[in-house]
Amino acid sequence: MACPRGAYHRLRVLTWQLLTAGIIAQAVAWAGDAPATRDEAIYFETHVRPLLVEHCQGCHGPEKQKGGLRLDSRAGILAGGDSGPAIVPGDLGESLLVEAIRYEGLEMPPAGKLPEAKVAALTRWIERGAPWPGAAGEPVVQVRPSAAITAEDRGYWAFQPIARPEVPRLKRFAQPAQAIDALVLARLEAAGLEPNGAAPARKLVRRLYFDLIGLPPTPEEAESWTARLDGGPDDAREAAYADLIDQLLARPQYGERWGRHWLDVVRFGQTNGYERDAEKPLAWRYRDYVIRALNEDKPYDRFILEQLAGDELPDATPDSRIATAFYRLGIWDDEPDDRRQAEMDELDDVMVATGAAFLGLTLGCARCHDHKIDPIPQADYYRLLAFFRNVRPYANPGDPLESATLLPLSDDRALAAALERRQERAAELERRARAAVSPDERKRLEEERKGLGLEGIEWTLGVREPGTRPPATHVLIRGNAGSPGDEVQPGLPRVLGDDPLEIAVRDHPHFPSSGRRLALARWIASPSNPLTARVMANRVWHYHFGRGLVPTTADFGRAGEPPSHPELLDWLASELIAGGWSLKHLHRTILLSESYRRSSSAARAAALAADPDNKLLWRQKLRRLEAEVIRDTVLAVSGQLNLEAGGRGFFPRLGGEVLAGASRPGAGWEVSPAPQQCRRSVYTFIKRTLMAPMLETLDYANHAQPMAERPTTTVAPQALLLWNDRFMQQQAAALAARLVAEAGDDARAQIRRAYRLAVQRDPTPRELELAEQFLARERPRQVAQHARLTFHPNVPVSLHTSYLQQLDARDFLVGPAEGWTYARGRWAGGYEGILTVDPARGPLALWDAVRLADGVVTARVTLGAAAERAGLLVRGRIAGDLYQGYEVALDPRAGRMAVLRHGGRVDTLGERPLPAGATDRLPVRVELAGSTIRVAVGDSPTLVEVDDPQPLTDAGQVGLAAWGADVSVDELAVETAEGRWEVAPPDGQGQLAARRALQSLCLLVLNLNEMFYVD
Repeated sequence: MACPRGAYHRLRVLTWQLLTAGIIAQAVAWAGDAPATRDEAIYFETHVRPLLVEHCQGCHGPEKQKGGLRLDSRAGILAGGDSGPAIVPGDLGESLLVEAIRYEGLEMPPAGKLPEAKVAALTRWIERGAPWPGAAGEPVVQVRPSAAITAEDRGYWAFQPIARPEVPRLKRFAQPAQAIDALVLARLEAAGLEPNGAAPARKLVRRLYFDLIGLPPTPEEAESWTARLDGGPDDAREAAYADLIDQLLARPQYGERWGRHWLDVVRFGQTNGYERDAEKPLAWRYRDYVIRALNEDKPYDRFILEQLAGDELPDATPDSRIATAFYRLGIWDDEPDDRRQAEMDELDDVMVATGAAFLGLTLGCARCHDHKIDPIPQADYYRLLAFFRNVRPYANPGDPLESATLLPLSDDRALAAALERRQERAAELERRARAAVSPDERKRLEEERKGLGLEGIEWTLGVREPGTRPPATHVLIRGNAGSPGDEVQPGLPRVLGDDPLEIAVRDHPHFPSSGRRLALARWIASPSNPLTARVMANRVWHYHFGRGLVPTTADFGRAGEPPSHPELLDWLASELIAGGWSLKHLHRTILLSESYRRSSSAARAAALAADPDNKLLWRQKLRRLEAEVIRDTVLAVSGQLNLEAGGRGFFPRLGGEVLAGASRPGAGWEVSPAPQQCRRSVYTFIKRTLMAPMLETLDYANHAQPMAERPTTTVAPQALLLWNDRFMQQQAAALAARLVAEAGDDARAQIRRAYRLAVQRDPTPRELELAEQFLARERPRQVAQHARLTFHPNVPVSLHTSYLQQLDARDFLVGPAEGWTYARGRWAGGYEGILTVDPARGPLALWDAVRLADGVVTARVTLGAAAERAGLLVRGRIAGDLYQGYEVALDPRAGRMAVLRHGGRVDTLGERPLPAGATDRLPVRVELAGSTIRVAVGDSPTLVEVDDPQPLTDAGQVGLAAWGADVSVDELAVETAEGRWEVAPPDGQGQLAARRALQSLCLLVLNLNEMFYVD
């Protein structure tokens, strides 16, 4: 059932209402005395407590309480001082502390306003209810009493050497061939629980496809593999299952699927964030490097070395230098208040990402003080940071392009942009040369390409060091770059050993370095490191089972959860190392296990009661697909998926409602060609401040910090988006066309093919019956709506010039694709490149079929709930971007209708009040006779008759203008002395209505829950 595009605007309103209600409810919940959650406690200890200690407690602490205010406890903050409570949890407007730190009356601290980042941290904490660890009862996490490293600290399970456990002998269950299964069954045996049996073959095929390549099997693939897994002797079925795993691991889509997982963890983004959110030139090369490395099964230890020290390796390659873009992926402030502090913020971003990605430690919690939970003193934080101290900070434009021939690697953004343009030109010339028929033309193109001077130049966003002697690293008092303490030398966290690392200076003409990063990288990638292999093995398990053996996959510290199966975790880690750090080997090992192949059924009552969270792995987990996989699956099913790999990426088409939320709408965004719009989602251009709703609403990654586990929410906006989004409507139309091409006109054949494409099975008899009944009901409805036209304004009121100039006139007002001519209207302004529309002369469309001088135009106009104006156009023509002719303007907000003449200016010839509440199928009749125009609007006609003293009497077109929201027109007709024209001819055979009914059914199929879940 195709929904009007105006529903998308209503979706945004509803989403805001739902979110607002959720925020209020959450604020109320936090306002009580419930203890802080683990994430809240970590946020408080990392961002809030250090701020209060450094800036507030000198005047409002245990020794001094100016104004009667004490800020060293939640109770003191809530009690407040002479002026009343310092904060009202969840209410920024009523919190005096917020007023003070914003300098909006009270001014605290008096020595100077806090940096914006600290103001944001404190206001966010208050907005979230001011959670304070230990506010009621015991703290959620145990705060360490001192910075001393104890024997108990060193004995913590995650810091113990990895030891391959013996395979247990089972008493109750038959001994399995796989060590994984023996270790899982031993726990189930001890708990007295029975595991599920294997999932049906069709479900296993779907599970493997989605887990390994993130795409569904085609109906033919599903049928073939299901038959092989179901038929023949056990050995043949096992061989077929192993063969399927190997074939999927060998596909290039494997790297795209698993590369996206890694990009989550390393906070990959292609822009810097903050208000300007400028592009990071060539950041996409890092994404392509990750995908390439995984497809090649690059050993994981080498993968680590290249990202942390690819430029320092003795056998450095272009790929290894590209890999060092790991350092540049985070957010970056191009206009910091304090450059010293900004540099330390960049290094902290690297520390946090390194800890999350490779070590499973929350290193950033020790930046301002000793880690409150784990045995990481503040000094150890800076000892680790010293390894990165010589990395050149991310910088503003510097050298011109010519320096690239002297310095193959740099991070200057202007140089990168210039070189990228040259490389794009080179690629274009190479394509044209290959396609050239004439040898002379081919030679000319090849010479032009060589003349660009790119031979031997590698370029990337990666890093280099300016020399071999790093600047000194000091412990920063309370994390303040302006308060250095003792100097420290590079060193490991003491809880993991005090042995100094061997650091070798690298004296290279283009890549001199201190050698520190390579020393650290070799320690991290060492088989003797107790964390690295465990963290990666657990991460792979997490993505195959929906939950890690350690559920907190980026936090193996005491604030995280302990492993559910510690022996299994060590077995997997040791297997990763023994297998040459091959991730594909680890995949095979896990996927061949019976534990992975179990059914996801929750029908075992005893197991469900004893282990509802499935921590003991008695079944597989029913998992919803991630945002990217849902989008890619829709494209695959519709037949539109473009498997082109690599490159800068594509820009999803964004609606005006989305663009309107940016400070400079459209700046930094581009319009990609239609085939590019159908590429896999991993190649979506990632602009931190502007996300495609299709991805964001379905729990897309957070690109500001490492995201080791994606949340999976189920909220109303997801369903509304999947019904109403323009992308989904387009794919439903494409699927309908595919069904006609592949199944002919037989409805039953179309339905069966749709189910096979979407969920790799035939519909049940009941599903087939319901689908046929739906088509039978939908066809007459589509016949009734055959002559309806809907026009959707698809741009915000303001747009950046760079984006506006990329748009076609049809992008401003979305309507019928054929038989209409569009214009974007008048856009003016220019402040910081922002142009603003004149709603009275906004986007419009003219019907190509007929020209009218004298005659009658009739229509029924329906205005969307948020429509600001609609205009029925007569005797019109388009001159450039503007309209010339007459308009019957309907303004529901002002409650008026008017007859307007458009030329060099817009003149009002006559107006009347609009009939009250007239917004649905409002009759409009326009009679034109020379200079006289008569207009009747409404069932009880409101009449306007005007005689234009400066008449536009030449024949022109009929059309529509719209602004604010959808405007629909039914029964549009033109009658002149020569005859009568209707907007749509009769659908004599019902073919168009049948196709539209099938498109509605396809939208239903594309919204099947089964399509978006893997079990």
